[in-house]
Amino acid sequence: MLYNYTVILWSFMSKWGFVMGIKGLEYVSFFSGGGGLDLGLEAVGFESLLVTDIDEHSCKSLENNKARSKSRQKPFLRYAKVLRSDITELSGRDVLELVGKKPGELALLAGGPPCQAFSVFGKRKGLDDHRGQLAYHYLRMVAEIQPESFLFENVYGILTIEKGKVFEELCHKLSEPSPGIHYEISVHRVNAMDFGVPQSRDRVFVFGNRKYKKIPAPTATHTSNPQMALDSFLLPYRTVRDALCGLPVMGEGGLENHTGRKHSDRIKERYALLSPGERDPKTRINRLDLNRPSHTIIVGSDAGGGKGHVHPTEPREVTPRESARMQTFPDWWAFSGTSRHPIRQIGNAVPPILGAVMGNLMRKHYWGLEEIPMHTIVDVLDQTHLYERELFSESEVVSS
Repeated sequence: MLYNYTVILWSFMSKWGFVMGIKGLEYVSFFSGGGGLDLGLEAVGFESLLVTDIDEHSCKSLENNKARSKSRQKPFLRYAKVLRSDITELSGRDVLELVGKKPGELALLAGGPPCQAFSVFGKRKGLDDHRGQLAYHYLRMVAEIQPESFLFENVYGILTIEKGKVFEELCHKLSEPSPGIHYEISVHRVNAMDFGVPQSRDRVFVFGNRKYKKIPAPTATHTSNPQMALDSFLLPYRTVRDALCGLPVMGEGGLENHTGRKHSDRIKERYALLSPGERDPKTRINRLDLNRPSHTIIVGSDAGGGKGHVHPTEPREVTPRESARMQTFPDWWAFSGTSRHPIRQIGNAVPPILGAVMGNLMRKHYWGLEEIPMHTIVDVLDQTHLYERELFSESEVVSS
């Protein structure tokens, strides 16, 4: 049977225990947002010392979830300071003093500027446009902090700005952020659904390391091809159905961020006519298909309220909590603010499971440590619902 190997894999799971942070894998993150990358890194043993963002609600989310994590005995943000700050007004010395380090002592600097920063960076308007300054100040932080390694994520479109010239220049500057400092650069474009995230999310990760070590491309663990899954022991893609498994009805169950927008009868009627996967021509969002990974979780504009996709079985847009499920955030990880604020934090985030995959690559190839097993990552991030449907179906077959 197609899912036999899945059941075998999960039958060997041990009861979850802490993924303890390793003293040598301490890091600082910039542009931390809702904390997706931090969740992923700490799920594989990195230890956050400082998380920073300019957004008030993102910082409130991080502070609140630090307390929630502690009450649940989870290994997230245990030792992290949460700092609301504009990176343009922050120095590397400030950061190092906050975390008790000297230049060159920090293992990892994580996080990258918003994609708009690189568009402006490419037009050489960095000194005149605040967004463009973010790219320059990120480079400045690498130069001043001199971490052993760095990691940041961005949309794949960064590869094609000005026909690739901007990205080429960025990588050159990252490889030599200041005289006498050199980083070996590795660049990989990945789709989150190939690694167990129930969402198509095409992103670029840039790795840098001062010890001239390269990061190879990550090996996919999931596939859309059932026959390939059987032949190669890959798992099937996680779907919208898997993501929503066990989630209470909207507004019930006591979950935060699980109420949605109110729609007029006219909009409901329009949404009801959409086929799975079809795009609404007016809102330009898609109706989700239960049997496929979600479309990319989007943010919406600053001026608007932000939008989720259309629910797969109901004539409404998904709630922020349902979008967070597609991003692999734990249900207890809540997002501060109302309306657009949670949606922006969720939509801008690195999916925690994908962040963990990138963290595992660095564990293995930068520090020579064993990778944390995926079942442990899934457990610590409270994402076992992604596989419950298969286990339930298989148990029915076995019992019969």
